Amino acid sequence: MIRKVIPHAEYAHIGGSGTWCDDFPENIGFEGVKILDTDMEFETPFGTTVAMKLFEISADVTADHKPHVVLDMPFHGWFGLSPYLDTPSERAFWVLKEAGVKWIIADGSGGGINPLLDPGDVIIPDDLIDQTKRVSYISKFTDKIVRMRDIVCPDLAAILYNEALKEYPRVFGRGTYAVDEAPRFETKAEIQRLYDQHCDICGHTMMPEAALARAIGACYAAIYLVSNTAEGINPDWKRPIFDLYAECADKFGRIVLRTLAAIDPSKKECRCKDYLMEVPGRVQERMNAK
Repeated sequence: MIRKVIPHAEYAHIGGSGTWCDDFPENIGFEGVKILDTDMEFETPFGTTVAMKLFEISADVTADHKPHVVLDMPFHGWFGLSPYLDTPSERAFWVLKEAGVKWIIADGSGGGINPLLDPGDVIIPDDLIDQTKRVSYISKFTDKIVRMRDIVCPDLAAILYNEALKEYPRVFGRGTYAVDEAPRFETKAEIQRLYDQHCDICGHTMMPEAALARAIGACYAAIYLVSNTAEGINPDWKRPIFDLYAECADKFGRIVLRTLAAIDPSKKECRCKDYLMEVPGRVQERMNAK
């Protein structure tokens, strides 16, 4: 249902294959979650968004003892849309910007390139390589220069890592995520190239999300399940990825909710906002000159 008013929320969850096999956040069994609204669609300059939810984490369980209002979207905002032709990420982040979101947690899955990663492991990448050919609309979100230093917020990543250790025995707190174009997986030769480039995991969703989060001035971190070994890394791996998705949904849901609850803005130490660089007035004038 189209809503004309975008609600205020300082927190957001971008759902992916880590949580899509369950009804997040209702069926996770996390005390202190209250659903405020559902089936919210919004018109944006890029088109209509997918239906979103709005929920609140009670002040009784948050680190700063204040309610955390969270905008939640399913599967990266892609349902029924092409990530290349329909700009679903731009639609979603337009709403996040208008809502005043400052903290974003995303979840997903990917193929393990690093031979040390086994299916069922968890990784929280701290960097990425974007290999897609998407048109960038980042200038529609900010007139500043978006610097990609520490593109994953170290504060958020640390919380995610600590919460993930409560659910999984093997959690990797850093690594490089290779962003490839959906919907196909990579060839063996492509994976060899990514391995040579020191990538640890590959998937389809960390961009443009990470850059758009920086553009709107929000802190961003993402957590991924290693759902399979990438092509050529372990040819004997045959377990269906959907089995792992079903097994991880509750665990990832708890990790995400506990992370959102554990954020205390007063203890923020990251420099994410410093990496949006102001353009000097004289330069801006020249850029805007016709």
